This record gives sequence, C-alpha cells and structure tokens, in this order.
Amino acid sequence: MVIDGSTVMIPNVFDPSELRSDVTGKIVRFLQEEGAEVDAGTPFVECEAMKMIMQLKTTEAGKIQHNLSPGSIINAGDLLATVDLKDPSKVAKIETFAGKIEVESGAANLDPMHLLELALKGYPATESIGPL
Repeated sequence: MVIDGSTVMIPNVFDPSELRSDVTGKIVRFLQEEGAEVDAGTPFVECEAMKMIMQLKTTEAGKIQHNLSPGSIINAGDLLATVDLKDPSKVAKIETFAGKIEVESGAANLDPMHLLELALKGYPATESIGPL
C-alpha cells in the first residue's frame, strides 16, 4: 500500500477462527448445523463457482457459527463462518495500540550530506526541511 508517496507493508494475518472464502461464487449449502462441533479439516460449506461445486474445510476444531446464509453471493476473502476454537491459544489477536509514543524533538540536521544520504535511502524530503 502507498500512503502519501511512501510504501507501507501490511502483513498477512491468518486467524484460524475465521472461515473465509477463497473463491468468488455462491453458497449452495452449509454442511454443518449452526453451533455444531467440528474437527479440523471438516467440510463446512459447499460453494458454486464457475458451474463447479466445491467444499471448503475448517482449519481448526471448535463450534461453528454461520455468518451468511445459503444462496449468498460471495467474493474471495468474504467471512463465511466463525469457529469458537477448542484451543484459543492458536490465535494471536491484533489489538489497537492504546499507549503513547514518546518522541523527543531536537534540532534538525540540515547538513547537505546528511540530507543527501536520507534521500538516497528513500526518505522523502519534508516541507519543514525544504527541497534538497
């Protein structure tokens, strides 16, 4: 992702409690009842994509909760169901940072060689420093 001319890398997050679609198509039917206990690798839904029926499987054991209904149109990445995991330690949730970042401001280093070195490393020039 590029934000204000700077590239920001966002890591892929895998959460085994979220059962997401890897295809674009339609949910034909759920193979497990709402609230049913499922084992890892158990097929839980049938999806239709390009006239083919595919079964998607759970990644971990637990109790399944449907998020969509049969007949729903889905895209790759859509959340189809969630699993209340038997072993919740298998998932590390991302939490919002609530602390405070302390940044000390000091005199800017306006040495031309330092500014050139920063530019060569890919750091953008800021308006407070001025053009290089």
